[in-house]
Amino acid sequence: MLADAETVDPMELTRLGVDAAKKQHFERGLILLSEAYRISSFELDVKSEAVREAAGKDEPDMRRRAPSLMLSYYGLCLARTAPTRAAEAASFCEIAIQQEPALAEHYVNLARVWQAGRQRLKAVQALDRGLAELPKNAPLIALRREVGIRGIPPLSFLPRESRLNSALGKFLRWRPKG
Repeated sequence: MLADAETVDPMELTRLGVDAAKKQHFERGLILLSEAYRISSFELDVKSEAVREAAGKDEPDMRRRAPSLMLSYYGLCLARTAPTRAAEAASFCEIAIQQEPALAEHYVNLARVWQAGRQRLKAVQALDRGLAELPKNAPLIALRREVGIRGIPPLSFLPRESRLNSALGKFLRWRPKG
């Protein structure tokens, strides 16, 4: 698969990996992004601090964003190919959020990671964090609507988890309309 990419440039591998993830080719994205990470980690070890600082001033936006995009989409691909590793995948998205908290893609990817791991509450929390940072972001709002918002329990004076609330909620949800 790496031979198909015909490149060893970590920027190009990142771009190809992100494109693969966006097209839901998660295994391909995982391979490309892990190789991009491996190469860029090696380059960061080789470059001196002065060289990195000088390059950082004039580098295009994509090159500066690449590490956070790489980590965010790597986490998404990892969770979608191995759902049991959702917590590990979420840590990659969290690092990306720390690097670039104003990029909605990271919050969307984190929510998708938690969805893959079947942890709805954490997905909702990730989206709420993103909406707190970027309240008018359309992709975050759309995904939040897709995930859904819990309604008020039928008997609000009882805890949501009570058997009576659960049974009554199921009955009300499944009763015939009309």
